[in-house]
Amino acid sequence: MPSSVSDQYLYGLDDHPPWGLTLLYALQWAVIIFPAYIVTAKIAAQALHLSGTEEARFLQITLVCSGLGTLVQTLWGHRYPLVEGPATAHLLTFVSLSPLGVEAIQGASLAAAGCLALAAATGAMKFVVRLFTPNVVGVILMLIAFSLLPHLIPCLLGLDAQHVEPSVIVLAVSLALVVLMAILGQHLKGIWRTCNLALGLLVGTLLFTFLDRVTWNVVSTASWVSLPRPWVGFSPRWHVDAFAAFLLTYLAIAVNSIGSLQSMEAVTVSSRTPSATPRGLAVNGLCGMVCSFFGVVGTVSYSTGPGVVLASRVASCFPLAWCGILVAVAAFVPKLVAILSLVPSAVVAAALCVAMAGQVGAGLAVVGAGKTLAARDYFVVGIPVLLGTLLAFLPSSFIVTMSGTVRIFLGNGLVFGIIVVLLLEHVVFAEKSKE
Repeated sequence: MPSSVSDQYLYGLDDHPPWGLTLLYALQWAVIIFPAYIVTAKIAAQALHLSGTEEARFLQITLVCSGLGTLVQTLWGHRYPLVEGPATAHLLTFVSLSPLGVEAIQGASLAAAGCLALAAATGAMKFVVRLFTPNVVGVILMLIAFSLLPHLIPCLLGLDAQHVEPSVIVLAVSLALVVLMAILGQHLKGIWRTCNLALGLLVGTLLFTFLDRVTWNVVSTASWVSLPRPWVGFSPRWHVDAFAAFLLTYLAIAVNSIGSLQSMEAVTVSSRTPSATPRGLAVNGLCGMVCSFFGVVGTVSYSTGPGVVLASRVASCFPLAWCGILVAVAAFVPKLVAILSLVPSAVVAAALCVAMAGQVGAGLAVVGAGKTLAARDYFVVGIPVLLGTLLAFLPSSFIVTMSGTVRIFLGNGLVFGIIVVLLLEHVVFAEKSKE
């Protein structure tokens, strides 16, 4: 990388740190990213009404897919220090389609992920990406956050299989944790700033232990080493409406990945971006197919990479590759997985509130970057965000009364919002080309 950029880093993109430091940096990445894996696996498992054992298996498979995805991306995909993990956009569609069963989710997600891989490999994706203007990208980022809120509310109230009455104490502690994690992220220095969610999860789990909301016996009964059982439950079922929903979801995932690559390019080098983007998107698609095969949430390149790189002054890809290996190996240590699964749903929801708050800010920044908003922009952005959020809060008892096709789109605020913003931006309020 150019000297103006490389001088600020201890190790550049293609540098090999000493083995001891490489493993230390890899462990640091794993600690930072583990909360995201816990959050996604717990929410998806609850949507599928999985038992404790099934939830642990879901997290194990998530770790394997995310770890191997990180390894492949950093060595053969985009080759940037970006970690792979479950995509929030995919999680939202996964949860909204859960009433159809995991079989329909597997079939639709597998086909949609294959379309992304094919479009990236053939170069067709560059034509699709042109539709994603700053207004469209900003709406997607904000809707991902707002559409997740209805799934967080029961958790923040302390509702689960063992507790059917909302708890004011749980809500108060959860909101306090949101503030605490935000403060830690703002005032901690260096690499500790990137660990604010992990620290919040630890503090929250300890607090809820005193509230008798943590079941520790699952740790004592878990074995030290074993394989997830069953490894595969692959029985895909074709559902055309579910496929359409996942196809839009993977467009949102593509936009997310491109944004992550561009942000990493800004703090490292841009020379590899022209080839990194199609390779990275192709691997995203292939990883999505693997995740569909195992019935878990598809992955995306996380945007937390630049912050960690700048804080640690290490831009090398190789610690990320070893981080992927560590995460994948952790899946075969049920004792560790059980410990990670101890985090109460309320604490997970609090951490996700903090993460999604940052995403809302990023969406606003994208919409307003480098331009003065015109009257059309207020409607192009405001209408889909408002309608998508509104649909996300529709009662499930009402959604189940809809016909299948209508339920797929009106029951998923993210998908509906993407459709609306594309229509408003490129059809209804399309700007006339300047001659």
